[in-house]
Amino acid sequence: MPRAKIKSIEITDACDLRPESYVPDNYEDFQCTFGLSIGPSDMDGAELFYLTVCTPKRLAKIADRDGFVWGRHHLIVPHYDLKAITQAITKFVEGCSGEAWADVALKVSRFAGWEFEDYAKDP
Repeated sequence: MPRAKIKSIEITDACDLRPESYVPDNYEDFQCTFGLSIGPSDMDGAELFYLTVCTPKRLAKIADRDGFVWGRHHLIVPHYDLKAITQAITKFVEGCSGEAWADVALKVSRFAGWEFEDYAKDP
């Protein structure tokens, strides 16, 4: 039974994409996008998933500016703490399993935007 595993993590807001090089201007008021390469734990290969990580203060600012905030594929944290964020993401991802990789990826896509989320093969 396939299980999900994070193969690599990038932060799209970091100039070199390395999570450890990202430093928000304000730890309690930030938003950034994590790019997650996730694949079966027992095989090579991975697919891309994207997750917006932000604080309630940032959501409030966006809501004040735009009048609303869409919440899908967001992880809301009280402040920026890379270790705590990656632990939360890892715990969720590693808890996803299924009969086939497609089943696992579908479970992960409930939490993070999957590169193949709206992909449909021609009949």
